[in-house]
Amino acid sequence: MAEGDRGGRHPSPTELDGFLLGELPPRQTASVVAHLVRGCAVCQQRMASLASMVFADGPIAPPKPLVSGAEYDFPLFRAFAAARLYAETRSREKAKARRRGGYGFPKEVPPLEAVPSAAGASESMRHCEVLLQQCRALRFADVEGMILTASLAVTLAERLDANHEDPRELADLRARVWAELGNAHRIADDLGSAEAALARALELSGHGSGDPLLLARLADFTASLRNEQHGFEEAHRLLDWVYAIYRRLGDRHMAGRALISKGLSVYLALDAEQAIPLLQQGIALVDATRDPKLIVSGVHGLLVCLVDCERMAEARALLDAGRALYDVYGERLDAPRARWLEGRIAAGLGDDAAAEQAFLQACASFQEADLPLGTALVSLDLAALWLRQGRTAEIKGAVDEMVAIFRARHVHREAIGALLLLKKALQKDRATAALIQAVAAELRQLEGLPGPDEKRLRSYRPSVDK
Repeated sequence: MAEGDRGGRHPSPTELDGFLLGELPPRQTASVVAHLVRGCAVCQQRMASLASMVFADGPIAPPKPLVSGAEYDFPLFRAFAAARLYAETRSREKAKARRRGGYGFPKEVPPLEAVPSAAGASESMRHCEVLLQQCRALRFADVEGMILTASLAVTLAERLDANHEDPRELADLRARVWAELGNAHRIADDLGSAEAALARALELSGHGSGDPLLLARLADFTASLRNEQHGFEEAHRLLDWVYAIYRRLGDRHMAGRALISKGLSVYLALDAEQAIPLLQQGIALVDATRDPKLIVSGVHGLLVCLVDCERMAEARALLDAGRALYDVYGERLDAPRARWLEGRIAAGLGDDAAAEQAFLQACASFQEADLPLGTALVSLDLAALWLRQGRTAEIKGAVDEMVAIFRARHVHREAIGALLLLKKALQKDRATAALIQAVAAELRQLEGLPGPDEKRLRSYRPSVDK
């Protein structure tokens, strides 16, 4: 750093540019953030546009740590997130605002004239609360309805008088509705709109009351977005911070939920062994009567990790114990997911007949649900089973069928290329179980990425409902 801060040191212009673009290494970034949050006038002048976002209500004073060892405090989270978002969203959002005649409103928001006027601010705020409840009830069942409901809540909240008797309460409400809209866009796989809406929520939260529950929800939603973007390290830090908040508030259930979310994120980062204790600890903390579907998500994630780590006996015992959870609280695709895992466990324990039957049933269910990547992943497990039985002709037929489906659906070329590599190996009688596993791993990496004409497919990835 140049002269100016402690001992007269300022970040250099190169460091500021790197920070603005999110290109600095973590240790160097932390130093720049720490300098900026002290309210350095020189650097604010150098980064006037960025400062207008990060220091909207003046310099941020770092709070006391939430718990001993908690290093990810919210002001740094807000400052870093605003800086990271600035380069990629600011110009886009300005262009959208000009087209829409205002800042940051999503396309789905109806014209203000179409929104009934409320009798007063308190009634409008109650209306927003009702819309937020409806929005959460619609998640995954009606994503388009969820976006429209959240958009209406945003419109109502933004119409409220800025001279509200409690401006911090109004800022909190606006942050909440923008956060819900961001989460709805994430669920709908519109990650750019999700990023912009969450950036707006973060900005508004800086004018609010500092309610830890609101800040935890913002961090939780942001972590989910980072998982979708494969920004796993940041997601883990955010979820550590969410866990620390709920532990401080004495909410064991929500602390357990944060651990389950982190365990699933660690799994998505391809570290199933490290995910297992996080999931076990999270499941032990949550209240099953409060959110039984959370238990299903945690148990399913733990089963996937145990199977990936080839701990088949433990997985078998857990699946037997948790079968009733899938039957009573499972969603539409939870049953075929469980059946698929049952096949993997049976194959790992040497029961080929039971494994084949389970794979065929799971494959049929995914086909019926129109999930080609899920179908392909189950088919590859079935192919590994057939390979050790010498049934290569059946494998070739299955691979040809997968390639044809993927080409028709314009699934990623990388997926088709991996399958063609397997097909070539089969033609030369050189296919191995390791090759099939490598192809399956390639498809799992591509599963979260939508192709040109294909929705995002989550047939394999465990997740927590948010």
